[in-house]
Amino acid sequence: MNNFKKVGLTALAGSLAMIGASQADVVLSGGAEVTYSTTGGTSDSTGNPLGSSFNIGITGTGELDNGWTFTAATDFAGQNTAADSAYIKFDMGDLGTIGIDQGAGYAGIGTLGNEVPTAYEEAGHGVSGSGHSLDGQGDTNALTYKSPTVMGFTLDLEYHPTINSTAKQEAGAMSGAGNSSGYNYAITYAPEAISGLTLAYGHSITDDQSAASANDDTEHTMAINYVVGSISVGYQQSESQTGGANENGNNVEEFGIALAVNENLSVSYNSMENEDDDPSGTNMTEDSTGLSAAYTMGSASFRLAMNDADNVNGVSGTTDENMELSLSLSF
Repeated sequence: MNNFKKVGLTALAGSLAMIGASQADVVLSGGAEVTYSTTGGTSDSTGNPLGSSFNIGITGTGELDNGWTFTAATDFAGQNTAADSAYIKFDMGDLGTIGIDQGAGYAGIGTLGNEVPTAYEEAGHGVSGSGHSLDGQGDTNALTYKSPTVMGFTLDLEYHPTINSTAKQEAGAMSGAGNSSGYNYAITYAPEAISGLTLAYGHSITDDQSAASANDDTEHTMAINYVVGSISVGYQQSESQTGGANENGNNVEEFGIALAVNENLSVSYNSMENEDDDPSGTNMTEDSTGLSAAYTMGSASFRLAMNDADNVNGVSGTTDENMELSLSLSF
């Protein structure tokens, strides 16, 4: 997004003097999107095809006397620009970055939700009832750590003191009676010897403390992406298993290939197979495919996604189709 206002706040810098902050700045940025959508298939729905949403972000940055920098941000999104997410993080240089994430989703396994390349949207957009099934712990109220990149490796950690308390609570407050905690991580590797190749792996465990016999929820994902010239190719495999007895899990395979036709136009093809792992019945696989295109002109992007799916939400014979036109503006 393009910044349209930047103000140096000497008063804020003064208030941070107790921890040695030497300077601070605030940036206001935002965007808007208008969409036109149509649906089809056995799960066809009717309604107004037009939609719009807005995004306003406020980001404050500063530097401490020891050279560390910090970023504090909050975001307002949706049709009514309601408060959406917030985070605070400290960049410690060679020691990495620590922070607190409240819905921003910048850390942990959630960053690997859709690793395959696409010009606009993933294959299941607007048609899939299952999704990629990752990041069941969510992004709220998490402690995070991101390591510096060493020999191509980067480690991204996220810890949730409680899963049940999902409210984005204020400082000094305490909410919910959580009986589950969890941690997850993501590892990426970009070997210097093979330019354009990126490998990624993520793992998540949710420790259910509600009963002595309760089982943990687990998630795994691994992805490979390769960029050569104007072509990007990627493959991802994910698994999500709940700890509860007779509860469904998901096994997901995704593929994507994208082509940058020129500096403005990109096109892509994506596919996803989402197997509904039903312990009490027959497994069913939801298949979805999609074509996307995006054309960027300055701060405006014109985008198109055409997706369809079979066996939607693990129900045999249920189909869905979606076409979405989008105009995105950044300011």
